[in-house]
Amino acid sequence: MDIVELLSKLRERDVRLWLEEERLRCSAPAGALDAETRATLASRKQEILTFLHEAEALKKGPSAIVPIKPDGQRAPLFALPGHNGDVFCYVALARHLDADQPLLGVQPPDLDDSERPRSVEELARYEVEQIRRYRPRGPYLIAGYCAGGTIAFEVAQQLVAAGQEVALLALIGSPYPTMFRQGPQLWLSLHDLPRRLGRHARALSTGSLGQRLRYLAAEVERRVRPPAREVAPGVDPAVLAARRRLGEATVAAIRRYRPRRYAGQIDLFLLSEAWRPLGGLPHQWRAVARTMREHVGPDESNLDDVLLEPRVAVLAASLEARLSEIPPSGRRFARR
Repeated sequence: MDIVELLSKLRERDVRLWLEEERLRCSAPAGALDAETRATLASRKQEILTFLHEAEALKKGPSAIVPIKPDGQRAPLFALPGHNGDVFCYVALARHLDADQPLLGVQPPDLDDSERPRSVEELARYEVEQIRRYRPRGPYLIAGYCAGGTIAFEVAQQLVAAGQEVALLALIGSPYPTMFRQGPQLWLSLHDLPRRLGRHARALSTGSLGQRLRYLAAEVERRVRPPAREVAPGVDPAVLAARRRLGEATVAAIRRYRPRRYAGQIDLFLLSEAWRPLGGLPHQWRAVARTMREHVGPDESNLDDVLLEPRVAVLAASLEARLSEIPPSGRRFARR
């Protein structure tokens, strides 16, 4: 587990670490720090101190910019997360990119219970402001994962409209916005029905009669009474509620969004050939881009594992190949 993953897990348990006169300080709820966690903190104290010192240096920048991988002389890749706003989904990808390639997560705005769902344009406007506070001028490298691809598309639109160059717009497994509407979601469910029925048929054709009856009873129970989501010990329920709220608002905004024609190129990273017909009409992005390139993964990746080991290595290699094609003027990063 690298330092970003460690701090992310601690944050979910509401464990706070900070620097105070060059010393590491810690605050945690009762029971959040078990013996194993205390030992980990002690053994990796110097790593944590180094990371926090780097984070302090970035404090002058906007708080929405998360330094997943801050080091490197290339222009940073600004990466927008999926609908739940978890920028740490990019940790494994950052690890596989070139050592000189920074990757910065762009967190969406917080939404409280009183706020109505925002439009894609409003969400993108906020994120453009954060990106330009960190790096006032392009060229920009923008990436979006799943539902975040729609937000990334609008971010690129707004940057270009402001006279800035977008050297890369990478959509990673991003369905076309209309796929989030109820009709296409129903179609997708029906399209996948034969596969699900085949799975049930195989389960009911093997094993003893008792095993088949138990399988059938479990499936009925699951449909009638879906299991409650398991929550890791110490995870702050408020964090989960905020992510759920953000996810609902983002999906609602995407359902209403109608993409305008984009003057640049879209690089669409398809998960695999098998994903193409079930991937949310990805080919429709071509209709709104000046040009589009498809980068197709060679395996059976899906949205649940494309950013996880070991499959993320395939995506990283494809993305790195595309980054290496960008002219040096679009890859150099003059630090402020």
